[in-house]
Amino acid sequence: MSLKYKIVKQVFGYDKTNTVKYVAKSVTGEMLTFDKVRKQTAEICGTHRGTTNLILEGLLDVLVNNLDMGHSVQLGEFGILRPGIRAKAQDDEKSVNAETVYRRRINFVPGKMLKNFLRDVSVTRVAPIDTDYTNGSTATNPGGGDNDDGQVIDPGF
Repeated sequence: MSLKYKIVKQVFGYDKTNTVKYVAKSVTGEMLTFDKVRKQTAEICGTHRGTTNLILEGLLDVLVNNLDMGHSVQLGEFGILRPGIRAKAQDDEKSVNAETVYRRRINFVPGKMLKNFLRDVSVTRVAPIDTDYTNGSTATNPGGGDNDDGQVIDPGF
């Protein structure tokens, strides 16, 4: 198992000289849909698909209800989910209110299982330079995800 990347040519917006740089961008596989997760979980656990659906739907309900109450939720060695916000800084205390909050978010802190995965996983280059992000616009999918382009992993890079 390895994390795959490709090299892309890019001009960063903060660089006023518009110097071309080369950067590694991750290449992702297909999206594992929730239905596929449920099916694979049922197969691994040896339970009926309906039972697995009930358990996973119940887990999601527990997560949302507790996050809504402001609680952090620990999912074993997988990690911790906790509600959070992003807010604009103000010059004085009286100016801070709900209007200064510009983003609500769920913060995720990886647990032991994911930290071990990241520590142990290798990184492999999958393709030569084939993407140009130098036109100054934001790319729609700079990380990949289009793995059906017939490229073969070359471990010699």
